[in-house]
Amino acid sequence: MLLICAAVLEELQPLIVSGDFKQEGENLFKHHSRSVLIAALGVGLVDFASGLQSVLCDFKIDQALLTGTCGVYPEALVEYPLGTLVVPEKVSLGDLSEVEKSGYFPAPVIQSCILDKELFCDLLPDLGGHCLTLATITADDQLAVKIADHYRVEFEQMEAYAFARLCQINQVRGTALFAVVNQVGSKGHAQWRANADQGAIMVADLIRGKFNLTE
Repeated sequence: MLLICAAVLEELQPLIVSGDFKQEGENLFKHHSRSVLIAALGVGLVDFASGLQSVLCDFKIDQALLTGTCGVYPEALVEYPLGTLVVPEKVSLGDLSEVEKSGYFPAPVIQSCILDKELFCDLLPDLGGHCLTLATITADDQLAVKIADHYRVEFEQMEAYAFARLCQINQVRGTALFAVVNQVGSKGHAQWRANADQGAIMVADLIRGKFNLTE
């Protein structure tokens, strides 16, 4: 079974409104004729991880796709302008204290995971990139530059690491597909509010075509 998931239902709404899915539970929808499940799993590392693990326990998931929106760090904006669809290959867990050298992740912590970028290679010409997950959203321009430089990342997304790590633990083939809707920093929230709905439509159109979800 294919799981298509996001943090909140609004990011999945363009897929659901087609009428091809029936509701199976709270924020959980199943395709009428195909082995495809849609789920909104929660915002942030903890809630999303809890929601995803619950779905993985209740259903036989062979492949999982995390979708929705992400921010792009300032230096990567030229390569990945707003409105771009991206498929990150690497996802890492970060923290400001590590950037400022006032804290660190102990050695047993796995900080980076690799995702499958080949799923959309026939539809998107430029695949790959490095996505960072932090506990909070970066809202300062200078800090955004420092974080991107320290981790060598292009994108910021709050649930990507939880998704990638749980796919790794559960041996599920995992892929992420995001619409870039804001620049990470002081303008991020306003840009996200202005562009998030269109971003959700963009990823839904690509997913619908890729998996032939319209009956």
